[in-house]
Amino acid sequence: MKVDDYKLLVTLDETRTLRRAAEKLFISQPAVSQRLKSIEDEWGVKIFIRTKKELYVTGEGEKIIDHARSVVEREALVKEYIRANQNSIQGNLSIGVSSLIGHTILPEIVAQYLKLYPNVNIKIKVGSSQQIIGEQNDFHISIVRGNQILNKQNELLFVDRHYLVAPKEKDDKSRLPIIEFQADPMYISEIEQFFEHRFSRKYDSQIKVDQIATCRALLLEGIGMTVLPEIVLEGFDKEKFNIDEVTVEGRPITRDTYIAFDRSVLELPQVKAFLTLVRTFVNAN
Repeated sequence: MKVDDYKLLVTLDETRTLRRAAEKLFISQPAVSQRLKSIEDEWGVKIFIRTKKELYVTGEGEKIIDHARSVVEREALVKEYIRANQNSIQGNLSIGVSSLIGHTILPEIVAQYLKLYPNVNIKIKVGSSQQIIGEQNDFHISIVRGNQILNKQNELLFVDRHYLVAPKEKDDKSRLPIIEFQADPMYISEIEQFFEHRFSRKYDSQIKVDQIATCRALLLEGIGMTVLPEIVLEGFDKEKFNIDEVTVEGRPITRDTYIAFDRSVLELPQVKAFLTLVRTFVNAN
């Protein structure tokens, strides 16, 4: 049944005549009679007993009309809600981000976003860039490092330079254990070249971690040395750590960060607003 059919039943119950119902609904009396017959046929029961003076509701009809009134009232509430909130941003937002982004800029971006749009429900997945790329269809927006996501609109957010970080109190840097974080082979290969040229020894990572955040935490405890992107260098005291830019054959090692999405999701106001906020945040920093 259509909502208009439910409205017809409610109007018939209120007016108790076909004529007055037709006048109230601005349709002809025969049209009301025909629609009522169709509704009763669909339910398989008589809803009204017709007499010359008025309509009487049957026992089954009372149940059906109660249901009809509930449908009509709920529709009115939804329409009222939409009218009241049609200019506000709300709904669901699903984001997939690389672990580095999840531990650095994302918390501040989300905090700002929720201050502006408190009615949006946010779901966040943090993982390696490869994980996020593999699950890309689960997210409205993905933020990954290294490679762009195929068949998506990709925007370059920023490019990181990289730095060798080692505690100053350790005299012989060449003997410090190397901490390696999970990354693609091409990226690790560049770091290997740098270490072998810098320290004249074979690159051999003694400690391997799955996230840069763990790598950074170990360094702050004075454990080993590693290469870190500049986005995570905040908090390192230059009085305690040597921080030297990493280059390979005279060029800096860099890492691109992309935000990726389907153009179609920009029709969702909450997604478009998040994308705008990310761009603003990155440009300001």
